[in-house]
Amino acid sequence: MPDIKLMNNTANFADATVRSTNVSELKEELSIPHNSTINVNGVIANNSTVLEDGQYIAIVTDNKTGGKGK
Repeated sequence: MPDIKLMNNTANFADATVRSTNVSELKEELSIPHNSTINVNGVIANNSTVLEDGQYIAIVTDNKTGGKGK
């Protein structure tokens, strides 16, 4: 269970522990809309991106993308 920094519908990152091991599982665990963009450490992630301790995870919705492309 990764201990991450999560920004989800907030302006700041907060400590969170999740059961998910990748972005696809995180979307399901947190009921994230499928059209959302997930940034891991400032980079746009795909569904197979692995989640690890200490990562900064930002969930971006509402026609915004943020982050840098791979």
